[in-house]
Amino acid sequence: MLSGIGDEAELHRLGIPVVQHLPGVGRNFQDHFAMGCVWEYQQALPPRNNAGEATCFWKSAPNLDTPDLQICQVEVPLCSQETAARFSPPTHSWTLYGGVVRPQSRGRIRLTGPNAHDPIQIDANTLSHSDDLRAAIACVELCREIGNSLPLRPYTKREVMPGNLRGAALRDFIRDAASTYHHQTCTAKMGCDAASVVDARLRVYGIQNLRIADGSILPRVTTGNTMAPCIVIGERAGEMLRDSHQI
Repeated sequence: MLSGIGDEAELHRLGIPVVQHLPGVGRNFQDHFAMGCVWEYQQALPPRNNAGEATCFWKSAPNLDTPDLQICQVEVPLCSQETAARFSPPTHSWTLYGGVVRPQSRGRIRLTGPNAHDPIQIDANTLSHSDDLRAAIACVELCREIGNSLPLRPYTKREVMPGNLRGAALRDFIRDAASTYHHQTCTAKMGCDAASVVDARLRVYGIQNLRIADGSILPRVTTGNTMAPCIVIGERAGEMLRDSHQI
């Protein structure tokens, strides 16, 4: 956008000369968000390795084609500022960090000025779609079922949060607890429609000799972590450049 590639109305608003009108630039923002459900240790255990070595994928509803939830077991308390202030989890606690990994909500990135040092406005729009709230409720309920299960009793002194919340109280907890786990992607998506930014060979529409090779080209955020897909995108970009330029 700073280079003049994006929605012409946005560029004109900031006095940036338009090089190519591509209204999809900065739109279609997607991310994974998660809620921390925390238990106090029965007996304090020191965290090992990266403190989060176990994960699982599950469906929020049995009729789904693929899992839409990811739960990570974290050996330390992991929660948002809002829930930390409300529940005050002890230092010796552990977390089931429950994420919604097929979000339906869509956000947007906008510029606030024409210079590279001007801050970026990020409207993640998290939980704006009702399906995401439904999935988040199912995720918190699953975390509580696992965390309070008999096999984990030797490791739990008490459930710190959220507790047996229902209805509006549970929805409020989810909105307070929801945090990014840093898989922001999809703002320069690959495709053929008017909102697309790059074609199937990662070339920016209307611009010569410019490709994008990162997570922004994903039409939809991957169900799991984004690091490996970004590596694949980079490797494929290298192959395409090699083939195009006979390197």
